[in-house]
Amino acid sequence: MHRSDSVRRCAAFTLVELLVVIAIIGILVGLLLPAVQAAREAARRMQCANNLKQIGLGLLNYESAYRRYPKGGAGAVSLTNATTIARMRLSWGAAILPFIEENNIYDQIDLRLPYIHPNNFAAGRTTVKTYICPTSPRQELLRPNGDALSAPELYARTDYGGNYGERSLRCHPQSCQNNYQTGGGGRGTLMLGTDQDVAIKDITDGMSNTVMVGEAPEGLHSIWIGHKNVFDQSVPLDARASDASTWTPCLTPFKSTQGNFCDFGQEFHSYHSGGSNFAIADGSTHFLVNQTDFKVFAAILSRSGSEVVGSWE
Repeated sequence: MHRSDSVRRCAAFTLVELLVVIAIIGILVGLLLPAVQAAREAARRMQCANNLKQIGLGLLNYESAYRRYPKGGAGAVSLTNATTIARMRLSWGAAILPFIEENNIYDQIDLRLPYIHPNNFAAGRTTVKTYICPTSPRQELLRPNGDALSAPELYARTDYGGNYGERSLRCHPQSCQNNYQTGGGGRGTLMLGTDQDVAIKDITDGMSNTVMVGEAPEGLHSIWIGHKNVFDQSVPLDARASDASTWTPCLTPFKSTQGNFCDFGQEFHSYHSGGSNFAIADGSTHFLVNQTDFKVFAAILSRSGSEVVGSWE
């Protein structure tokens, strides 16, 4: 009897020992948690890159079928203005749906009508998983048309935007336009409205040196069915708004609603650590680091500028 009591007393933890064990567990958790979080983000970044891979292949297959790339939309939208309606073009995010196995959504779109027409409302509110980057902290899957932020109609967001080219990056701190000739469309690959069509044959800088689509989760016009889901880059990659910025679009009045990105979010950016994913014209994807020289960035946003890029990966 007494011997059994003695064994139980010897087997029990003292309070000090228990506290030591708890402290050790806490230290181990503190050491392991960053590694777990890093592994999770690596998986999310890989999924985001895979989304862009599917988008890039969808664009290639679209070009193969129609001998041109889709547009980024009309650049404007209206149900009543005849001039604007005449410019109507299907957004690239809508146009490639059949090429990324989303035929059911595509079949709901009335191609004769602007996307803001009630007949297209159901399709426009449908989330396309391929267009959502899992790293983005934004919980809302719907957002307004960027030109009518107070309107009650909301549309499914996209975390990716098309490359319309760049303005002022290649000649900073001077100003220059996003075109190759006066009155022409953008220097990129996905145009707007009645801009000239762009096809593979027009990418003379090389398919492996030209961006098609990149990340922009907080873009003012980041809805996949929208009329202006393309960007003409005017600041370095992933630049943030600040009163002290030397880039005008990065001054505080122009910051995005969420995330503090420049130019109302209408510049390529991401929530990944250190850079952003891009779909390249040859069907590959690349992670471009934030420290990329902005003139190199300008060069790979140009389809036929004859820039000497060198290594940029």
